[in-house]
Amino acid sequence: MATTTQPLPPHDETLRRPNIASADVQLPAVRDYEQVDREITGTLHPTVAWFIGLGVAVLFLIIGAAAWIYQIYSGLGVAGYNPPVMWGVYIITFVFWVGIGHAGTLISAILYLFRAGFRTTIYRCAEAMTVFAVMTAGLFPILHLGRPWKFFWLIPYPNWRYLWPQFKSPLVWDVFAILTYLTVSSTFLYIGLIPDIAVLRDRENISPIRKRIFSVLALGWRNSDREWRHFARAYLFLAAFSTPLVLSVHSVVSFDFAMALTPGWHTTIFPPYFVAGAIFSGIGMVFTIIIPLRKWCGLRHYVTINHLDAAAKLCLFTSLVVG
Repeated sequence: MATTTQPLPPHDETLRRPNIASADVQLPAVRDYEQVDREITGTLHPTVAWFIGLGVAVLFLIIGAAAWIYQIYSGLGVAGYNPPVMWGVYIITFVFWVGIGHAGTLISAILYLFRAGFRTTIYRCAEAMTVFAVMTAGLFPILHLGRPWKFFWLIPYPNWRYLWPQFKSPLVWDVFAILTYLTVSSTFLYIGLIPDIAVLRDRENISPIRKRIFSVLALGWRNSDREWRHFARAYLFLAAFSTPLVLSVHSVVSFDFAMALTPGWHTTIFPPYFVAGAIFSGIGMVFTIIIPLRKWCGLRHYVTINHLDAAAKLCLFTSLVVG
């Protein structure tokens, strides 16, 4: 008995991504992805307020550089270091920034693994916050050194002095923790950015230099089914790999205090306590960043109250863990 088969439907570019209008998401003012691309890329044009904020940031940078030069000239005593306290404000600030940085990737990765719907509105902010916070945290162990221009001595490398770093020193642990986490977090952020960089590459009225830079960073992305399939697999792998990495790296940071003989510090509760505190503070920093951006960039119909409420529940849960 002969059988007949139905002809395949024509290939349609719009089938690669779901229709936003029929999706179960809180985006009532969004019709299609072209509108999303147009409105999001419209926020990239700098305004007068942006230049004012940049000027204020540069001013604080100059003040900080001047204070650092004064510290190098006068010694670490100006930072409050005095025997037997040799950690001071720099290491505390390092732990603060590392905690914020660890939370960003952890929030994004865990919400992706659990397929949380509200993740789409906050994950890019959290991932970018991670990269910049970790880079900021990496400055403080260098500021903590008496001779910061010799920071590369913390890295084990062959040298004519036949000397190796003291691996019992928490500073060496921090170097490996920062480099490892910065590498993975930057890769996680960059992989997620590839489709968005391709959108910037394909914009009209873009300068040839920017188009060339975006073309290199987009890695030839053409928005095909095959590319999206490999993208999903790579992103899933990085999310699954980043989650235990965050827990282990921030536990290493807690060893800066837990390995000391100071009463009240030499305890095994520090690693889980530091991880819970990092997630709690990281979610708070995401709120601190995303709520003003929601207003200034006109993203209220992308970052809705329902999304913020779901993220606030996660923040409430972590606050119960911290105690």
